[in-house]
Amino acid sequence: MKYYLHENKWEDVEAYLKEKKTILLPVGSVEQHGKHLPLGTDSLLAQDIAMDVAEKTGVLIASPLWYGWAPHHMAYPGTVTLRPETLTQVVEDVLNSLIYHGFEKILIINGHREANLPPLRIALTRVRNNTGAFVGIADPFYINAVAGRELSEVEPGGIGHAEELETSVMYDRHAELCSPEAAVKNIPSDHNRFLQHDPNVLTDKILTASDVAHYKEATHGVGVMGDATPADKDKGREYQKRMVDNISEFVEYLEGLEVEIRKREIPL
Repeated sequence: MKYYLHENKWEDVEAYLKEKKTILLPVGSVEQHGKHLPLGTDSLLAQDIAMDVAEKTGVLIASPLWYGWAPHHMAYPGTVTLRPETLTQVVEDVLNSLIYHGFEKILIINGHREANLPPLRIALTRVRNNTGAFVGIADPFYINAVAGRELSEVEPGGIGHAEELETSVMYDRHAELCSPEAAVKNIPSDHNRFLQHDPNVLTDKILTASDVAHYKEATHGVGVMGDATPADKDKGREYQKRMVDNISEFVEYLEGLEVEIRKREIPL
């Protein structure tokens, strides 16, 4: 079989479901990533993670969702954002379609980090409670908090937007789309322990809303939050490996998980 659902015939899927009940769903975003990374960074990285996990575990990958919720990035040309309720509804319909055909365990690979999580969580909660299927989200922001601290040269944790670690993986996987000479450092002057993107203080983090009117100013007209200048492909390769190993271990656990489906229906 091919790993992507859309590259297979319906009989291939029927045969797969006799052996496995798990499928991955990459969800990303098309949004600005500074002057050094392409607009499709989040979607490309989600798909890369999904493919690496699929190759390691043998599970299928549902056709990717390229668009996410990214209203603040509309400050820069090329960004496309869905309304949060649209993303929720699309994900619900995709999940329910997969469950109808016999998939019982679905893991979303979210390449848009925290930003996609609110609408995704609503979709997952509705589908879980309605069908009984297992649905989960693998988000690098949380999964690789430890790896981020260990591999990053930048405080805090190298986590931001188009920063060190995200840039490092892109240099390794999609170098032809990147412009390293345009990488910059932008750590806002009001950066503090309450608002910082630091996995060490996730429990203390204050959540605030970004808006189009101020985002371009906050990112100094470049679009980066963090420091992309120390990025390198070797660091990206190691970061990717740790993510894939982590998610693959969970997928193997899922394959042994018993799930009781209560309801399967066609989205109408």
